[in-house]
Amino acid sequence: ALNLDAIHDTVHEMAKDEARHGKAFEGLLNRYFG
Repeated sequence: ALNLDAIHDTVHEMAKDEARHGKAFEGLLNRYFG
C-alpha cells in the first residue's frame, strides 16, 4: 500500500512553496511593472 500521508505532506509542502514563490514573483511584477 502507498503511504498516502507522506504523499499528501509532500504535495502540501510543494503547494506552500508554489504560493510563496508566486507571491514573490507577483511582488517583482508589481515593483517593475506596477
